[in-house]
Amino acid sequence: MKRKLFLISLFLMFTAPGFPQQPDRDTVLSAMKKATVFMTEKVSTHGGYVWNVAEDFSKQYGEVPARKSQIWVQSGTPMVGMAYLDAFDATKDKVYLAAARKAANALIYGQHPLGGWHYAIDFDPKGMQEWYKNKASKFKWGMEEQRFYKGNATFDDSNSSSATRFLLRFYLTSKEEKYRTPLLKALNFLLLAQYPNGAFPQRFPLRYDFVHDDFPDYTSYYTLNDGSATSNVEVLLDAYQYLGDKRYLEAARRAVDFMIAVQGPEDQAAWAEQYHPDTMQPTKARTHEPAGFVIRESEQVLELLETFYLMTGDRRYLRPIPMCLNWFDRVNRESRENNRPAARYYELGTNLPVYVVRTDKTTPQGYGVYLWSNTRAQGNVSSGVQVTNVEPFRKEYERISKLSKEEAKAEYLQRFKSWEPLPRAEASVVTSILGSMDNRGAWVTDCRVLKLDAGPDGMNSGDFEIIEGYASGVFVRNLRVLASYVQNAM
Repeated sequence: MKRKLFLISLFLMFTAPGFPQQPDRDTVLSAMKKATVFMTEKVSTHGGYVWNVAEDFSKQYGEVPARKSQIWVQSGTPMVGMAYLDAFDATKDKVYLAAARKAANALIYGQHPLGGWHYAIDFDPKGMQEWYKNKASKFKWGMEEQRFYKGNATFDDSNSSSATRFLLRFYLTSKEEKYRTPLLKALNFLLLAQYPNGAFPQRFPLRYDFVHDDFPDYTSYYTLNDGSATSNVEVLLDAYQYLGDKRYLEAARRAVDFMIAVQGPEDQAAWAEQYHPDTMQPTKARTHEPAGFVIRESEQVLELLETFYLMTGDRRYLRPIPMCLNWFDRVNRESRENNRPAARYYELGTNLPVYVVRTDKTTPQGYGVYLWSNTRAQGNVSSGVQVTNVEPFRKEYERISKLSKEEAKAEYLQRFKSWEPLPRAEASVVTSILGSMDNRGAWVTDCRVLKLDAGPDGMNSGDFEIIEGYASGVFVRNLRVLASYVQNAM
């Protein structure tokens, strides 16, 4: 009912005679500050952020339901901190720099002694083990990375790299010397974690003792999954560009050389989510991650290869790309010819799709058992299927490959003029954002969160529910749009 009334009021506001079509810059500035004050004073925990907070502040969530004493590094605090720096760049108002500083301090509090970060930071660390045992690990499906507190740091979901990149930007923006030490420690963590052949594990320091469901501990494998390696390379390139330490460039180069070395054979010239250190071949990891070539990580590697060509002008970084584009074409063609849906994984050798399906079986611990099948069985396919539109990738490759070394270098340097391009800020979108803010400076929105619905065995289903609350992602999107509008209105 509340949402229906809001939509009606928004419609009346937009259709009212004389409604301003061009938001006033001062009004936008006021809204940005009001929203930031609400987030820092009401939603933040010790300067950091989770993914979602219930409207009445009774619950908060990261990838899994979080403790009140926790903030999230993964898709949380660094992302919000970056948005504050975007707002500061657009306005030069120190309120945003102060908010970013609080986020930096929160991250530094939870930094691993060697320099990286776990998914979450807990300001009451004594309760961390109990939380893992009784809540984070109690999901029937998925969330396998949350079953144990491993005591090390992770590259999964760009976790450590996003925190490092934020600290780098904050240090360069604030010029406050005390942030240099944790920044260099974070960058050194990338160097420490990298294997001699250029690969990165999923977690570091290396662990081998978290075996589950008859699967070995996969966290030491050479990992591309969820941007683990590509995001590390990107932050190393940023660090080299801004700090000038050649060790960062060499580490990035070794990582890309590793990616070239593990590209699949000519008829499957793609990349996998992880590789076994003993064989350098794609390997299974979590119970919903069979060995196979994948589209998403292959796309990420292609973009990184193009970046290296722009940086160096060396055409060896372009050579792997056409074969991978041909594999994309093959996947799409075989899916059409065999009238089968796209899959996340494609089997080594056969190129058959591998579908990951939930069964009605459970392990003795109560976790759901998956079926890996070349035919899409009846049931809930858990691993998101992926398709790719090859044409934009092919056009970009053709465009870049025609650039001279000088043109390539100029384009590469252009990327460092802004950390992330701000989104376009159409007046109608800005007006909608302003209209959806309440009088506290909050954007109350639908938040998709994991449901706590434990059965007699104490296990939650792993399903989702929608709650009303404050979403860090929505705040970041809205603040960046408003910052873009202000910047362009100057």
